[in-house]
Order: sequence, then C-alpha cells, then structure tokens
Amino acid sequence: MLDNTKEALRKERGGKGFRRDGALLVLEPSPIMVIGDIHGDLLSLESLLRETDVRERVRSGWRAVFLGDYADRGPDPLEVYSILFDLKLSFPESVFLLRGNHEGMDVVPFYPHDLPWHLRTLHPDRWEEIYQCLLEIHKLMPAAAIIDSWLLLLHGGLSPQITRRSLSSPTREELEVILWSDPAEETDGTAPSARGAGICFGSTVSREVLERLGVKHLVRSHSPVPKGYRFNHGGKVLTVFSAKYVYGLEKGAYLTLSPFEPLESGIRLF
Repeated sequence: MLDNTKEALRKERGGKGFRRDGALLVLEPSPIMVIGDIHGDLLSLESLLRETDVRERVRSGWRAVFLGDYADRGPDPLEVYSILFDLKLSFPESVFLLRGNHEGMDVVPFYPHDLPWHLRTLHPDRWEEIYQCLLEIHKLMPAAAIIDSWLLLLHGGLSPQITRRSLSSPTREELEVILWSDPAEETDGTAPSARGAGICFGSTVSREVLERLGVKHLVRSHSPVPKGYRFNHGGKVLTVFSAKYVYGLEKGAYLTLSPFEPLESGIRLF
C-alpha cells in the first residue's frame, strides 16, 4: 500500500476537475468535505467517515480534502494511515491528502513525534524502511488547495508574501508558514508564534492575501479548539479540528459544502 500511495501521489498531476501545480492543488468547484487534524485518533476518524458516508459521497461526485496531521499523539497512527491511503488509492481523483506540520519533519523538526515508536513496536524488523517511505509520501503531498473564487485550504496559515506562485513552489521558509502558522486577533499584521515555528497572522494579512488569490475564505486546521471549529478575522478564516477524542474536546468538526455555500451552513459536529 505504501508504494502504491507514493506512486499515486507522484502521478497526481491532473484529472477530472483538478490539477496539480507543484505543491498547489487546484480544484474546480464541486461538493466538498473538509476534514481537519486526525493525529492517530482512529475513533474520531471512523466516527466522521461513518457520518459522512464518504465512499458513497465521492462516488456521487463529492471530493474529500484532509488538512494534514495524520499521526502523532493518538494511539492508532498506522490504522489511520491505512484508512486514508486506501481512500486515496480507491478514489485518486476525489480524495486528497494535504500536508500538515506533522508531515513536515524535513521542514521543522517537532516534538512529540511518536510515529517511529509505533513503527518500531509493530514492525521491529522493518520500521526504518517503512518510516522512510512515509517521509517520502509526506513530501509528495500538496501543501495547499485552492478553489477559485471560493476557498483556500491548507493546514496552518499565511504571511503577507503568500502568492499563488509561493503556494505552488514554496521555499522552506514559506512552507514553514503554510504548515505552522495561526490566525490572531491581537494584531493586524504578523507576530512571532509561541509554537517556535511559523507566525501569528492578523486580519489585514488574511484579507489582502485572500484578495490576491481570488478566494473568499481560508479553511485550515492545526489548532485544537474546544467546540471543533472557530471563526477568525470577521469570518474570513475558519479552523476545523477533527481529532476530538485524543484531545478531549467537546466536539470534533468537519465541513460538507456545496459550491459557494456559506461556511456556517456546512459545519458538522460530532
């Protein structure tokens, strides 16, 4: 499965209703599901996939976009990978796996990173080979997805310098911003992040970058929020977080949206 997933991502250059422009996935408008961080939380993943009936939806023309952070913290990262890679291989033109900061060990090393421990426990003779293959898969994942006139989808956030070109061919510093940053209400511009990587970006940054990209909203994950979702910057930025159980949140959240539908109407809680 790992080799097949790697090959599918290598070949993810275009198809019905989408194309890859480097690290940027460009999608045509269609009904879409957006799922936030999973973090090895198999119970949350199974719950939301059961509620969305994801396989039937994608067969009927929906797309599913996962926003990254598939392993670490939760107890079942390998089972999560297995489900997500099976979905990708079954529906290569409808299911898309974006890169999160936990798929960016080569960008900014982070802690905790317990994926190698799980691999050593379950596959003591092959864990290094499997881990290296997963790291290669991570590098092949898109960093962002864009639906013109509607949505920008990515894991973390923005800087004032973000353009379509920097989304498709990000430098290491730009990729750090995309994977690690968070919206802030305390500043209009940017500020250092307490995470030690990425930045905090304000409402002026959101407005100007979204206008430059020709979209209305940023949908991102990265930040565990108690009720599963949170709006920032006057509704321009929406955080959805799906790892409900491993983080002990009141609710987990995901989106189901028809093209150009208001974000509020697509929020689903579990």
